[in-house]
Amino acid sequence: MRKVLWASLFMVMLLTALPIHAQSPNYDVGPVWRVTYYHLKPGMGDAFWKDFRENLKPLYEAYKKEGFITDYKAYTNLTAEGPNDWDIAIAILYPNYAAFDQIDAKAMTIVIKHYGSRDAAYDSVRKRSDIREVVSSKVAREVTPK
Repeated sequence: MRKVLWASLFMVMLLTALPIHAQSPNYDVGPVWRVTYYHLKPGMGDAFWKDFRENLKPLYEAYKKEGFITDYKAYTNLTAEGPNDWDIAIAILYPNYAAFDQIDAKAMTIVIKHYGSRDAAYDSVRKRSDIREVVSSKVAREVTPK
C-alpha cells in the first residue's frame, strides 16, 4: 500500500512539473503555423490559382468557420534563388497544436461535402501534382518575446 501511495505521489509531482518546465522565460507561446512551399511547373500559374480559388479557398473558409483554423495566407516568392526554388507558399494558422493534430480527422466531412465524394477529393489531390511540386513544409510556433 505504501508503494502505491509513493508511486501516486511521484506521478502527481511529475505531471505538475511538466507545464512549469515547458514555459520559457524568453517568450509566450502562441498559435501554430504550417507553411508549405510550392514550385509551380512551367506554365501552370493560372491552373494553380484557378484550383486555389475553386477548391482550396472554399475549404479554408469552411475550416475557419468551423474553428479548425484561424487564418490562411498565400505568398509569392519575388527573390527566387534558382529554377527549382519555391514560387508560392501557403500558410495556415492553427489556434494550437491540438487543432493542428486533429484537422485531418475533423475536416474530412467538409472536404467530401465540397467535392461530392471521397474519390473526387483524392482525384483533385492527384491532379495538383501535375500543377505543382512541394518544395518543403514547415511547422512553426508563433511566439511573443517578453
